[in-house]
Amino acid sequence: MNRSTALSLLGGIVASAARPAGAQGLPQVRTVATALDQSGALYYAHDLGIFTKHGLDVTITTPNDNALAVPSVVSNAVDIAYTNILAIEQAFRKGLPITMVAPAAVNDARWPNNYLLVPKDSPIKTPLDLQGKTLGTSPLKNLGDTCTNAWVEQHGGDGSKLKWVEIPYIACGEAMATGRIDGAFIVEPFATRLRDTTRLLGRPYEAIAKRFLGAGYFTTKQWASDHPDLVTRFAAAIREASAWGNKNQAKSALILEKYAKVDADTLAHMTRSIYAETIVPAELQPTIDFAAKYKFLDQTFPASDLIWKA
Repeated sequence: MNRSTALSLLGGIVASAARPAGAQGLPQVRTVATALDQSGALYYAHDLGIFTKHGLDVTITTPNDNALAVPSVVSNAVDIAYTNILAIEQAFRKGLPITMVAPAAVNDARWPNNYLLVPKDSPIKTPLDLQGKTLGTSPLKNLGDTCTNAWVEQHGGDGSKLKWVEIPYIACGEAMATGRIDGAFIVEPFATRLRDTTRLLGRPYEAIAKRFLGAGYFTTKQWASDHPDLVTRFAAAIREASAWGNKNQAKSALILEKYAKVDADTLAHMTRSIYAETIVPAELQPTIDFAAKYKFLDQTFPASDLIWKA
């Protein structure tokens, strides 16, 4: 995808965040990110003036399709993008010249936000009961279904006996209610919206590790090399916004409600994201090794290779 094509796709489906007051005249950084709790630090930094404080004029483009993140950066349609960690690792192993510059949300067993749900009256009680059952998630052949299969295997079952169908998170509740599927792998905020009709069976992401980085911000190696000062400022602003978000979930909910379009009741009940404040190789390595084991990557590699070095 070239730059003009990426800009055309972005321009047709996005709403750009307003430029913060006082940012005019500062060096501009163009970013793209889906509006999620996991990417919340980007929006906190924007609305709280943290980017301006660090000497940046950051504009945010919010696409409906997270798959645009990598091509938008590689084509230079934007400077820095947010996406899930697997997409970053896969792009890197495919030889695309990208590097991570800041972390986003972590998956931590102490604050779990991944859910394998079944209907409240379901006879499914254990991981072994899932064998032969039909489960839904989106997208298929990604971390959700693969982790669930691995989680079943860790409990002595056969993950290949699970049947998967691709259903958007938002439609999984109805699919369970009508009997189309027996359960679903879902993340927030969709899981909380189903709290009255479903129950938790397990946390499949623990098949990877108790704690690992789930998403991050990346750019091209060339852009980082040409703008090391901007990368440093951006990473510092994200770090400050992440620390604020970790300590101020009630206040951050007001910002998320505006950008992510999540209602206040759901935000009040859901497990909120916890943000990493620095990129730690040990929190990157588990997904790299897991992805290589299950053939999402051609081979494993040292996590430090992916991290930008000033």
